[in-house]
Formats: sequence, structure tokens, C-alpha cells
Amino acid sequence: MHIRLPRGLPSRQAQFLCLLAVRPFLTRADYQRLLHVSHNTAQRDLAQLAGAGLVRPLGHTRARRYALARGAGPANETDNGQQMAGPTDQNPPTITLATNHLSVSSAGI
Repeated sequence: MHIRLPRGLPSRQAQFLCLLAVRPFLTRADYQRLLHVSHNTAQRDLAQLAGAGLVRPLGHTRARRYALARGAGPANETDNGQQMAGPTDQNPPTITLATNHLSVSSAGI
């Protein structure tokens, strides 16, 4: 699987996207626990990732999970009008990561 990350993406958001490459979905609580951030930071980061088309939310409110958005190119603006990091042209420079034979222990997640 290849993951295309926009340049300038915060490291914690990039880490979350890499985790989603090997897990079918994760929750906001997982984001908080795994990346050691507050509830508000997790909500804001996930809203930015969803607005940029990098993750897709599944479910509603308390049951919401986030999955990696396959084939969706990153957008440059979030729902609240804030700019995501990176240029605003049609093909922003990206970093492509290839994942092969990765596994994550379910004990920590």
C-alpha cells in the first residue's frame, strides 16, 4: 500500500495516517491515547485530516471511527477555512510511503 502525505503535515497526523495503513480504522480516543494529545487537539487534528480528504469518518458522534481515505487526493482547506500545510496548486508536492508486511500488535491499541 502507498500512502501519499502532503509536505508540511504535522508529525502526529502523519503518524496517525501510518497507523491507519495497517489498521482498518481508529477512533478519536485512539488518536488521543496513541499520540498523547488532549481531546480538543485530537478533534481538531481529525477534522483537519477529514477536511483534507486524507481520512474518512465512519459512523456518527460517539461511534465515529476514522479510516484511511483511499485514492482521495489531499485538499488544502478544512471545513473551518483554515489552510492545511502545503501549496494550493492542483498537484501539491507529496511524500509517498510504501508499506509492506507491516504488523501492529493489538495489545497496545
